[in-house]
Amino acid sequence: MAELVEIMGISHSPNFPGQIAEPNPEPAIVEAARDYELMRQRMAGFRPDVLVVIASDHLNQFFMDNMPAFLVGKAPRAEGPFPHEMRTFGIAPYRAEVEVDVAKSMLQLAPKMGVDFSFSDEFRIDHAFTVPLNFIRPEMDLPIVPIFTNVMAPPVPPAQRFYEVGKAIRRIIHELPSNKRVGVLSSGHLAIEIGGPKEGRSSADPEFDRRMMNLVGRGDVETVIAEATWERMMASGNVTPGFLNFVLLMGLADGRAPSVSGVRFPKSKGSVPYMAWDSQAGVLP
Repeated sequence: MAELVEIMGISHSPNFPGQIAEPNPEPAIVEAARDYELMRQRMAGFRPDVLVVIASDHLNQFFMDNMPAFLVGKAPRAEGPFPHEMRTFGIAPYRAEVEVDVAKSMLQLAPKMGVDFSFSDEFRIDHAFTVPLNFIRPEMDLPIVPIFTNVMAPPVPPAQRFYEVGKAIRRIIHELPSNKRVGVLSSGHLAIEIGGPKEGRSSADPEFDRRMMNLVGRGDVETVIAEATWERMMASGNVTPGFLNFVLLMGLADGRAPSVSGVRFPKSKGSVPYMAWDSQAGVLP
């Protein structure tokens, strides 16, 4: 049986690495960079053998005509991001081996846990994977299992389903036929608007951000699921459903409150959340 040692959620904003690299970043960016360095140290301290990385494709390879709800990548290698993302945002590339045996075992175990994952042997990871990986494991020395979620193309699974899939992944990890130490890294965001009137603000909806992070921090799953509806999220910002990946993490943590969580509000380009559940604090049995 594998051991789930750490669950972590951070932002995948493609702007954030560039903001950190500016000559004189604003205080909130400096604080967020410090937060993420502590998160890197936190994950390293739990010595995972493999990282299950949960994120979403931004219509780079999965489109409105072919969009899996939840997909496990099982090609031998994962690389990204896409060339246009590197040109536009200056994002650093990332390359990792895929732990194919773990990916296949997850696919085999999933139906017993109530999840029918799609799978792919040909994929590329976009900035939703590479940005958090470069923050949390810049050494590129750990194999990963990428899991893609649909937060872009309606009908998007509701918050309740994301939570249930998180719980199922937890059970799957515990039944893996190995003694590996498994870390989970997921990326998402809070209220975001792309191409609309609220684009470029510190947050498209600061009230949504503060409330949801407060609820996540308390482990209030029932209220998060009740309030993270498609309509409410879209009213906050037209790509806010990326928050659902954090709801999935609440399921992975079996509804427990995180060991640590927080959010920073730079003056522009989105809020910067973080959250983690770990075995050292007794959160993960």
